[in-house]
Amino acid sequence: MAFVTLATAQPVELTVEKDGNTASGTSILDLMMLGAAKGDTISISAEGAGADGAVQALVELVEARFNEE
Repeated sequence: MAFVTLATAQPVELTVEKDGNTASGTSILDLMMLGAAKGDTISISAEGAGADGAVQALVELVEARFNEE
């Protein structure tokens, strides 16, 4: 939920990829369908003004384990 909340606040179009499958970074249902689990590798990409900052913010959230630990 933290991922989608942060992604939705970004002024860009976000995409998450795992094993060749893609999902909207702002859709919890799409992200759940990717089936990403702890230890899996995902790619986050963005398009639009501020794309680099948006991706960096999401990478930091994931690396911090969603601030849940």
